[in-house]
Amino acid sequence: SENVNMSVRWKTLMTLYVEVENLHFIAPGAIRTGKYASTPKLFWQKNDKVAFWNQLQKAVDLHFNTIDRMAASEPGQLYDSLLSYSLSEHQGHSKNLSHRVRALPEQMQNYVTSMSRRQYPVLMEPRGQCGFGATQERRPVLLLAIKTSVHNYKKRQAIRKSWGRADWVWAQRGRGERRGAYVHRIFLLGTERSPELRDIFSEMLHYENQQYGDILQWDIDTCGHVSFVFEGDDEVFVNTPAMVSLLQEQLQRPPANSSLQDFMMGHMVYGGQPNRNSDSQEFIPESFYRGWYPSYARGTGRLSSALLLRRLLQVSHRVHLFPIEQVYVGMCLIRLNLSPSHHPAFLPSNWTKEREKQPCAVHRVLLLQTHSPTHMLHLWDSLNTNTGLCSNVIVAPVTVKKITNSERERKHVF
Repeated sequence: SENVNMSVRWKTLMTLYVEVENLHFIAPGAIRTGKYASTPKLFWQKNDKVAFWNQLQKAVDLHFNTIDRMAASEPGQLYDSLLSYSLSEHQGHSKNLSHRVRALPEQMQNYVTSMSRRQYPVLMEPRGQCGFGATQERRPVLLLAIKTSVHNYKKRQAIRKSWGRADWVWAQRGRGERRGAYVHRIFLLGTERSPELRDIFSEMLHYENQQYGDILQWDIDTCGHVSFVFEGDDEVFVNTPAMVSLLQEQLQRPPANSSLQDFMMGHMVYGGQPNRNSDSQEFIPESFYRGWYPSYARGTGRLSSALLLRRLLQVSHRVHLFPIEQVYVGMCLIRLNLSPSHHPAFLPSNWTKEREKQPCAVHRVLLLQTHSPTHMLHLWDSLNTNTGLCSNVIVAPVTVKKITNSERERKHVF
């Protein structure tokens, strides 16, 4: 009976989607005015060109906005059930959605088949709940969660020897009393696609994890006692001492707990649009998604509070997965009416080889793209030399106030 009720409820939602022509979506928590909405105009365009993802997500959002009384008495599992039922429509229950899937490019059809999968088995776990360096006595301020791939051993070694050292990290000099904090490290990996190579790399990874105890393959649950999480690629360099300094300053701002509910910063992208080039790794065809992207922090590296990550995890159960991870995080943030803060020290646009040669240049950045593991180690050596000359050089503090979508998105939404 539960399945029948869900099916009836879903058909009702789809009927509302088709018949209600003048309805505009307002994200939960957004400022409701007659002038602005919190999503791009093309996002909810209702005609023959409505994209597959838009149509799926629209019906789910209608449930929580137009007939949210229906959800009020339902258990939390309803979120996942709604997503599953909406995706099941493309398997033949809805001729309209089934046709839209067949019209997608092959790589997008393959993606759609896995959109409903949210849980993956843990094949390898690190030592300790929070990765390498985790003990009850060492409660970390910062967890470095680094995305890598099975064959990038040299990059992982360079990170372990440089900015990703899991231990006590002294804060950046030049900020009064010099303090520090414990930093923990964890590498996030998927599996090798090739069955022939999967067993070989699996054995190598198990040996590597025995040595270092910092590999998680594949799932991660944020550490219970960590305050902040840095999520980044294994191709970047991070000024860990400067990051620790900024985070300690953030913790001292009253009221810290309230501000941490919304804390995320990185190199921001505003007014982004889907890449329609089929040769691009970020290719999104118009048949899959129409409209602009919400503001988001680049996936090369972003810094978030653990409190915000838990909020994002909860709201993600109401948002269909999207092929580009950093855009998907932005889609979840928009439902919290939040936008990350931009910090110019993340991948500074004016960084050049000439600037890198300046004695204290690397002391002023938080994150840089590297060319190789050797380049990463070189940047770390530069950070730890000229300590006298650069003792008073610091990264600019976090001064950008919390930015809501109602303030930022209006520049390009309509």
